[in-house]
Amino acid sequence: MKWKIFYKYGAKLCSVLFYVIGLIGIFTLVYHLSYLMSPTGELAKSFGAFDPVYSNLTLVFDQQPLLYKDEEFIVLSLVTSIIMFVFALIFLRLMRKLLKNLHQESLFMMENVKVLFKMGITILVLGSAFTFMDELLMTKALKEIDVTNASVTYTGLAYVDTFFTGVFVMILASALKVAVEAVEENKHTI
Repeated sequence: MKWKIFYKYGAKLCSVLFYVIGLIGIFTLVYHLSYLMSPTGELAKSFGAFDPVYSNLTLVFDQQPLLYKDEEFIVLSLVTSIIMFVFALIFLRLMRKLLKNLHQESLFMMENVKVLFKMGITILVLGSAFTFMDELLMTKALKEIDVTNASVTYTGLAYVDTFFTGVFVMILASALKVAVEAVEENKHTI
């Protein structure tokens, strides 16, 4: 019974986060497009120097590298941001649906199997794509760093984590499907 409250408020929190992240995504889209369409325009100037966001690392340059003014790099950053926000929005929508089902019904329903399977595919495809693209951005930016007494290398294999997480969630969905079928069969025999 205690968990029902968690499911109820968790579903509401997912709804609120969906809209907040959606607004942040729109702002990020405008941010990137201002540097692509009119890098010397007033909107781009109001944002200041282009400073992409990396998920695993904070890079602070004394002077903005030429890479940050390269149109291809800005497009790559835009695509990475779009993938990230689409991934987050789809994940939040699916999580809301799952928590709402858990609150109103139970775990053992075929709709939850579908939700978990969709969640697994979302993590597998969009999560892996975002992580891969983010690592590509980071690798390009790290090449701009001038290290005098060492060498910096970055192995970009973090997307493998999201790939296996997506596969794991899909396996969980198939195990839940077997459990749901057993529960439904049990209901019909009684």
